[in-house]
Amino acid sequence: MPLRSPGCYMCRKRKIRCDETRPFCKKCATHGVACPGYRTEEGSGGLEFRDQTGLTVQRAELRYREQNGLSKGRKSSSSSDSSCAGDGGVVEALMPYQSAQSAGSESISPAFTDLLSPAVVRTQLYSTFMDLYLPQVSSGMRLDHFSFYQLLATSPTTESALLESLDALSLVSIGSLSKDRTFLTQSVRTYGKALTSLRKAIVKPGALHNDHLLAATNVLSQCAFYEEIAQRANGWSTHTQGCQQLIAARGPESLHSELALLLFSNLRHGALCAALIQRKAPFMARGEWRAKAREMQGLGRDWSTGFYDAAMLVPGLLERHDRLTMAAAVSEMVDTFVLVELDDLLAECEVLEQKLRECMADWQEQALLNESWTHIFEVGGSFFYSERPIADFPSFCAVCPDRTFTSAFTFPSFQIAYMASLYWLCMHFLRSTVQSLHKLRHAIDSCWFPKTEQAVEEDELLKLTFNLCKTLPFFCEPASGSTGHVGIFLPMRTAAIYFTQRGHWGYAKWVRAVRDSVFTKGLSPPNVGNSFVPTSDIVGARTAPRTMGLSSPSLVSETSSGDGEDPLVPAPAATAGNVPEKAMLTAAWKAFQSSQAATSPDSSIISEVHTGSSSSTWTSYT
Repeated sequence: MPLRSPGCYMCRKRKIRCDETRPFCKKCATHGVACPGYRTEEGSGGLEFRDQTGLTVQRAELRYREQNGLSKGRKSSSSSDSSCAGDGGVVEALMPYQSAQSAGSESISPAFTDLLSPAVVRTQLYSTFMDLYLPQVSSGMRLDHFSFYQLLATSPTTESALLESLDALSLVSIGSLSKDRTFLTQSVRTYGKALTSLRKAIVKPGALHNDHLLAATNVLSQCAFYEEIAQRANGWSTHTQGCQQLIAARGPESLHSELALLLFSNLRHGALCAALIQRKAPFMARGEWRAKAREMQGLGRDWSTGFYDAAMLVPGLLERHDRLTMAAAVSEMVDTFVLVELDDLLAECEVLEQKLRECMADWQEQALLNESWTHIFEVGGSFFYSERPIADFPSFCAVCPDRTFTSAFTFPSFQIAYMASLYWLCMHFLRSTVQSLHKLRHAIDSCWFPKTEQAVEEDELLKLTFNLCKTLPFFCEPASGSTGHVGIFLPMRTAAIYFTQRGHWGYAKWVRAVRDSVFTKGLSPPNVGNSFVPTSDIVGARTAPRTMGLSSPSLVSETSSGDGEDPLVPAPAATAGNVPEKAMLTAAWKAFQSSQAATSPDSSIISEVHTGSSSSTWTSYT
């Protein structure tokens, strides 16, 4: 008797040679059909077990329709039709996944496809997306930033822009991880449909206060982290700016619903990251927005509020530093005025530094009092993180062979790791700024020196940068999900710039190796545009901030947004040969003077937002 073929069901049915690739054969993928899987191995007693989840869902829906007198091809109401409009592409994209989950489905009639309602398909799609994208959440460790998608996926809505944006993000995240072209192609189409729906919706009356439109914009910004979409669409910075403009135009008093409050928390993180990159004060650093955050903290919503309240002030100090540096380079006559502002800025940096250190001390105290915070018990206390050999991070080690760092930090949960990395990030920006201000202060008055306890040594900045690097392996482990990969973009960029400026080429090479080895599943660093990075490497040098490039020329040429460069490849500093230096410095001095007359660094931006209509606010999408 001839041996039974070990090939997959589809290849045996089509009578072609199967390549027997597991879990699904590549022959099926080549011919554009879903591989239903293989028969079980011999020795199982002649029994063959197959996942019947898909058929169970189909039979349940058929039974429901029969009990309610519904036909196979129609939904129960017109509202269902409208809520599922445009879902055909999602069903089409998910059908191969559905077939793969139901191995041995040769006998399934094509009529069963009609029984899979778009609502059922979308539920399965979102569930798979959240399993892959979101980190594992510890009980008692709520962070509103990560509760946002869970609420969106379970809340009913008929807003096409939101449904399509969620579909696009789900499809591109699943497709990128599985390298499935069907998912990726459909994600690009759905992303385009979401943008079209958004453009139409934002010109309607009441669009400004529509929480679902704000949510859709936020979701679209996450799509820009995926190369499949980023190379064809607006960049992350464009979407982030659109989100911030809309919520700024609404004002904090308009945030009442659960979704609106979650959006506020989610956007606050994006605003902080964008502001640190751009070195400009975000509107959320204004008093009314900080008061709104403290109001939420009083309701016990999110333990990170206190930290964000302080961290939001860091970018404003960076902006003032850059203006001072430019102003000091214009003329000796402004030194006296600059000196007063410089001393005030140093004092504010000292106060903010103390607030940030208090946050870290509070987290350390939580490790003593709260078991969910405690990672390791040692003689003399408990700690919320510990340093472990790099071999303890198997997923990271499997993809990154560079062992420049032989150890890394591990944490009791992703939420704690995430906040710790933000703390080290903000401290790096703040202490680097203080060091630069000390050099500028001494350049103006050569008899002035910082106090010993206030001086910023190079070892301190190097240690902060090392701390950022040692969080990256933890974010690459499965427990961190795809969110962990997104979370390493800014720490990685900051470390790369620091190592490059200071000439630590071995460490800069390690950061590059991490990028090249980790981002192989569709994610890529976002385009963030050019930002100013101060160059004060030489004590006493009065150099204007130089433009630091953020993406490689090849990436810029491939993207339609063109709003950034590789964070790991710094561009050359501006020189008298390519920038009219005197004109640049004069303009900077005028900007500095104007900033002193304004109530806050971002007052002009806020004024423009509040006086504009909802349609003009969304120029990025229209």
